[in-house]
Amino acid sequence: MKYINKGICIFCKSTKPDVTFNEKPHTMPRSLGSNSIGFDICDNCNHYFGQPDKLSNPPLTIEVCVKEILGLTKYLLQYQQKSQNTRLKSIYFEFWATTGKLKVKSKYRFTRDFQKALLNQFKRGLYEMFLQEYHKETKKGLDDRFDEVRNYARYNEGDMPLYHLQSSNGIIPIHENFASPQFTFTQTRINDIEKFGFCTLIIFGKWFYLEVTSQAAVNREEYLNNEAKIIGSGFVFNGLVEVKSINDIDFMLRKLLGR
Repeated sequence: MKYINKGICIFCKSTKPDVTFNEKPHTMPRSLGSNSIGFDICDNCNHYFGQPDKLSNPPLTIEVCVKEILGLTKYLLQYQQKSQNTRLKSIYFEFWATTGKLKVKSKYRFTRDFQKALLNQFKRGLYEMFLQEYHKETKKGLDDRFDEVRNYARYNEGDMPLYHLQSSNGIIPIHENFASPQFTFTQTRINDIEKFGFCTLIIFGKWFYLEVTSQAAVNREEYLNNEAKIIGSGFVFNGLVEVKSINDIDFMLRKLLGR
């Protein structure tokens, strides 16, 4: 089976026979439970996101960074809801269900270079997932207006911002199915991309805002202020911030679990 619609890779824009489209392109890491399969991601690019990245220092794998951060959030939420009884499978973390204690493994480092690379690879992973899911839903992922997204996600060119709604008291509203998470492109979200250049991604109760077209720079202040007023100023969320550190996301759920 060939995973092709346009027959042009949405990341490198290569075509057959220069590249092949034989491998299943999961639009979200399978390790998070996703079964969402996209198309028009060549095997070279598909392979790149799952391998240690020479463009990163240290060479962290994009898919691993996404899985470790979001996977820990998913596990801890399931544990808190008494629906997680299996052992945490993680490169960076250990968790003991009997005591409820979380330990950071030695491979997770607190050095400046590691923390910077971890955040950057995580952001690139979200932008990668956006473009794959958007193309799957609309078949418009090859549009030139997404060149900055594809260059950042695939080639580490530039630095794309990431914004996040922070929880005011640790409570996280969960709407998606943990067993098979996916991003939903509602008409409202598509309209936000067209009009403002922003896309909202929600996974495991975490709200992320991505600048996906050049329109975002023009509309940034208006759009983010409006979102903060509507969503980020109530009982659940208390603010919309730009993610400058991976800890800005509270992926360890310190507020919720009282760590």
